[in-house]
Amino acid sequence: MPRQIRLIRSAIPPGRLLWVAVCVCLVLAARAGAEPWDPPATPSALPLPRSATLPVPPGFADSLAVGGAMAPLAAFFRGLSLLDSGAFAQAAQEFSGVAAHPLAGFLARDALLLAGYAREAAGDPAGALAAYEGWLAAGPEMLLSQTVWLRAGAVAARVGETRKAGDFLRKLCLTRPWTDEAGHAAALARVLFASGRIDWNPDAPQVLLAQAERAIDARRTEAATRILDRLAAAPGDNDPARLDYLRGKIDFAKRRTDEALARFRGVRERFPASTIAPWAAYHEARCLWRRTDPESAVAMERVLRRVVEDVSVEVRAREVSARHLMLLLAEQGRLAEALEAAGILADLGRGGELAEQARALSGVLCFALGRFPEAEAHLAGFVKDFPESDWLPGARHWLGRTLAARGDARGAMGWYRANMAWNTNSYYGLRSAAEARVLAASTGLDPAAAPPARVASERARTPGAAVVVAATNAAGESAGPGNAPSAGVAPVGTPGAEPPPAMCPGQAAPAARSPEVRAMFERAEFLDRSGLSELAELDLAWLAAAHPDDAELALSHIRLATRLFRLGPATATARRSFGDCLSRGDPARFGPLAEALYPRRHVGAIRAALSGSDVSENLILGLIRQESFFNEKARSSAGAVGLMQLLPQTAANMAARIGLKPFAATMLTDPAVNIRLGVEYYKTRHAQYGDAAHTLCSYNAGAGKLAVWLRGIGGLEQDLFVELIPYEETRDYVRKVLTNAMFYEALAAGR
Repeated sequence: MPRQIRLIRSAIPPGRLLWVAVCVCLVLAARAGAEPWDPPATPSALPLPRSATLPVPPGFADSLAVGGAMAPLAAFFRGLSLLDSGAFAQAAQEFSGVAAHPLAGFLARDALLLAGYAREAAGDPAGALAAYEGWLAAGPEMLLSQTVWLRAGAVAARVGETRKAGDFLRKLCLTRPWTDEAGHAAALARVLFASGRIDWNPDAPQVLLAQAERAIDARRTEAATRILDRLAAAPGDNDPARLDYLRGKIDFAKRRTDEALARFRGVRERFPASTIAPWAAYHEARCLWRRTDPESAVAMERVLRRVVEDVSVEVRAREVSARHLMLLLAEQGRLAEALEAAGILADLGRGGELAEQARALSGVLCFALGRFPEAEAHLAGFVKDFPESDWLPGARHWLGRTLAARGDARGAMGWYRANMAWNTNSYYGLRSAAEARVLAASTGLDPAAAPPARVASERARTPGAAVVVAATNAAGESAGPGNAPSAGVAPVGTPGAEPPPAMCPGQAAPAARSPEVRAMFERAEFLDRSGLSELAELDLAWLAAAHPDDAELALSHIRLATRLFRLGPATATARRSFGDCLSRGDPARFGPLAEALYPRRHVGAIRAALSGSDVSENLILGLIRQESFFNEKARSSAGAVGLMQLLPQTAANMAARIGLKPFAATMLTDPAVNIRLGVEYYKTRHAQYGDAAHTLCSYNAGAGKLAVWLRGIGGLEQDLFVELIPYEETRDYVRKVLTNAMFYEALAAGR
């Protein structure tokens, strides 16, 4: 029986079951907005921290040592047992002891939550409130936060801390309005507001509008629809333009593009004087952008120009419309017109994020048009005005390309070397290194003779997409480290000293460890040996975060986390402890980092599948790393399966193509089968498009949208084509896979 169910049953005496049933009815009524919800004295549902849900062998807790780092672990398990049996006061005492123990590690925060549950069930709301507040203060928001906000709000109201209650309930209602907990919080807040104990009304129109917007942004469309239905049914005047506009956004999020288009057009035509009309026009254009027919493109341009040119429209709506106009014109190959739109956006943006994007694209567009003096001016201005931009490595790369085109080989090499020094393993660092090799071969210029150019205020980090740009597994977890620290200040464009060599694993001296850290590390090793690897990973993640300079700790966590496909935690540790190495370290010195973060698994199967093809095995390795991070059991929300994330129907088509019989979808978790079919699928698309960037675009954005881009910018060289891909998601995907492939090649060369 699940622990939650056992706890609920043990917490409710038989004589109170009727009362609990009444409470459940009130909960259901509250979700409909009809009646208040008064939380029962014992929790009616207890979402548990992950550590409390992992299976533990019978008698394991009794086998643990009494003292040292094992003590809080043993106490934690004892607390769980007491909680299961309904001994809430004793459970609370055990958990409180764990939370205060100096060797508890990650268990301390988990114990605070369980102590709150136990104290609440034991009739100690003040103690429960203190535990919940301690949990909230102990770390960042997470899925359990919604439960803690609700319970903290309820017990705060019970002990008369109404200001705190209102704050907790408001936070929950506005942050996660789609959850059941938010419905309960609104019901309780409704009672407190009606009695004058809080001044926040959960049914106020502005609150419901904010909730609907938040739910739409989070793609919780059913919840957003329910909220809008409540708002429409509420007494008083509503804004029909805004309601229809929000319903259009819901249709858009559900990919009901025709319905969304009709709603946005209706808002624009029926309410032309509304402040929401320009935003409806902007979203109408976004609907049209999903289509691939020329008529939709013409209509999109007309709608966007109308908004951009109307000076009575608020600036933000004109900005986002100008951005989409710029991207639309660029994807059609109308580069000079796109440059004009970029100039409009730069003027509207007044130095903000969208102006930064316009300034960046202006330099690339001038380069593509062969207007090299203008390109140099735009890119040099960008480097000067946006020294902390994430696109700074891109500006340096394109500035190098521009100077090379103008015949200034030494100046070009300086900018390439800036990326090679400070962003060595990033997309732009690797592309700059490739261009530097070409330039050296054609001019005879020694790269070392051109010191790297520097910018005015190099931040204490390396901007840009690092080589270990996040891959994403089927669960959506990030799977690669990112940016790295850097330092230094020099005038714009002047030579600057190269950064000191990056320290990679094995180069740094072993960290000095306290006895406490040694004991906790040994506990994690013991848990892993005992078959409790998931619990060990939680222990090591906490230790690695608390001691980021301890390379052995970090590597131990990265190895275990990647073994368990816990890619998000592995990423965080790698960034924290080895960011400098990952960003600009010599691949030959990566050692165990490469083995964990850039595995070369199934190479034999990949080579066999690629036999007779000109596709690089490094590209397939990079594609697998991005799609599944080598998890043969990965499954996406869309139903894609295995290493290369194949849809069963696509796989069946490829199986028929190569004569693989018999074939069943269950075979896709077999690495050899998945790779054989996945490589065949890639080869068919590669044969159609003949270019890695184009092929990868078809993977991510679909053949229809790629056809539009090929008509407009398909004739451009790969660097320019990738830079001008208008869909940010697709552009990032292509860069990540190409970067993975380039870095696999660098690792192979460094052996």
